[in-house]
Amino acid sequence: MHSLKLSLSLLSSLLVSCFVARASVDSTVTRDTVTPLGALWRSAVLPGWGQLYYGSIPKAVLFAGASIAVGSVVAWNNARYADADRRYQHYDSTDGRKTAALREREFYRDQRDVAALWLLAIYAFNLMDAYVGGEMSRFPISPNANVQLIPIAGGLGIAVHCALPRLIHLP
Repeated sequence: MHSLKLSLSLLSSLLVSCFVARASVDSTVTRDTVTPLGALWRSAVLPGWGQLYYGSIPKAVLFAGASIAVGSVVAWNNARYADADRRYQHYDSTDGRKTAALREREFYRDQRDVAALWLLAIYAFNLMDAYVGGEMSRFPISPNANVQLIPIAGGLGIAVHCALPRLIHLP
């Protein structure tokens, strides 16, 4: 049950990070110095650093925080596994407590492994987001562009609004 709650909360945080908008002061200004590989390598060294590099502070906080939180869960479960393993090794085979120690050891090993898989998934998603964000940071985004959900008969529709550049300048 604990691992299911952890898995669902981590999955929801990863999905929320997909929808976090890029935080920058002026979105019409492109940064020529940002490169996708620069963002990728920074995120490989420290999760969230690549997102800071291309200007997305909320994503940087999310990836750094998720990595620290899940890494802590891995370390905590590994410490509990080591304690249970020591107890398991201490009891002899005729002692009834040995089977309880075995179950406890296997439980914490499984929890550690699941958390380690989540940490690996967060790290991989961090690297992909850093590369794509570094690539997309070169594209100018007009402040007049937006997407809205509008009600229509029978459901919802999507409206996209954007300003086109003036090709002919009239006095």
